[in-house]
Amino acid sequence: MIKGALSAAALVAGLSLTPVTAQAATVIGGATAIDLTATSTFNSLGYKVATYGTASAFKIGNDLVAAFLITGGSRNDTTGATIIDHAGSGLKFSLGGNTLSIGNFQIDTAAGLVRGSASANGFTLGDNISLFNLGAGSVLTLTNEAAAAFQTTLGTAGLAGATIGTATPVAVFGPSGVPEPASWGLMIAGVGFVGASLRRRARSAARLAAA
Repeated sequence: MIKGALSAAALVAGLSLTPVTAQAATVIGGATAIDLTATSTFNSLGYKVATYGTASAFKIGNDLVAAFLITGGSRNDTTGATIIDHAGSGLKFSLGGNTLSIGNFQIDTAAGLVRGSASANGFTLGDNISLFNLGAGSVLTLTNEAAAAFQTTLGTAGLAGATIGTATPVAVFGPSGVPEPASWGLMIAGVGFVGASLRRRARSAARLAAA
């Protein structure tokens, strides 16, 4: 009896010392839309803004909305923290013959950051630098590092903390596999509808506030 009780106690003690592994979901695809609400500001500065790689872009009102394919990542199902990768795509800002390219975006919701690569006129500035702060409502603001790249490459100062736009990730989670190529178009179209819906809600809210 006593031996059985001791054995049970030892088992419980052993279980309590066993580390609990957090459940994680793998990101296998999807797309992220970035509504560049600063489009008019970029235009006033003389910037030309375009996408590169697998990214695509469309206009909603006066804003340029860019869609970036999600290429990987993971979500901690315990904390909800998510990493979303977008390898092979990005944005190009051009002015006066100079071009700043930022891309390979990695959204890190736990850190509240979007990291990625940056290059100036084809020369690499960094492969894992902080590009955007990710705030409430997925609002993107330029980090000090990104602002320094804009100033060095394009000559525009004072952009640190400037609001660039909002991000809307539409991620597909699963244990393995990659969506078929035909699925990418549907995912991007879905992001387009999400972006359009967000813009309609924003305009409606502005009209209500003005009433």
